[in-house]
Amino acid sequence: MTGIYFCTSQRNLQKIQDETMNTEKHSNAVITLLDGSTLPCYPKPMQAAPIDNSMKLDTTGQYLTIGRRHRRPRVQEPSPETVRAEKFFTDHAFFFLKHHEQILDDSRMFLAPVTAQNSLAYTGTSGFQCPTLGVYLQWWLTYPQSSVGKSWEDGWLVYRISGSPLTGANCCGIVNHKGECKERNIQPFRELCQSFMEINTLYDKAKELYEAYTLEKVVELLQA
Repeated sequence: MTGIYFCTSQRNLQKIQDETMNTEKHSNAVITLLDGSTLPCYPKPMQAAPIDNSMKLDTTGQYLTIGRRHRRPRVQEPSPETVRAEKFFTDHAFFFLKHHEQILDDSRMFLAPVTAQNSLAYTGTSGFQCPTLGVYLQWWLTYPQSSVGKSWEDGWLVYRISGSPLTGANCCGIVNHKGECKERNIQPFRELCQSFMEINTLYDKAKELYEAYTLEKVVELLQA
């Protein structure tokens, strides 16, 4: 799907990660975006609970089962609140993308939490916890495989990642500009997962330290 992509190499991601850690060390309330620009942030009155996005085997039994090869993982059904929150995100996905410049210029919009049921076989939600609106926007704008189609009018955005990084089998959620959702096998799947997790984990500390709007507030502000 055609769009504006800013190229981000592994070296650049490591540089941004180093700069982010250095920023936190010196208590400067800013975050660094993939294009090298920085956003001033607003510290929370009280730091949120630590986010552990380290890669590790699932211990809940939902995504990793041993000795039951013929049984599907016991993935729990999402709560009604989760379903509603995810639908609000998909209903406004292309609206957010249209206003990406404003969102990527405001840390509170950038850090707005997104509800999405991303997970992998064996490792569960490791690397996918607490994604934000800015994470999704940078991913959509940076990695062409995060979208499907040749134009914005008939294109689809990947909003949910689900599958096995070992076999490549997957069933990802995609959404179009009408808010219609369906599932699709996306390849190469391993690169799709890694690209999202690399961006998401860059901002874990910022999610803990800095204020964020809700998605509803972001829509309200942009519509105003």
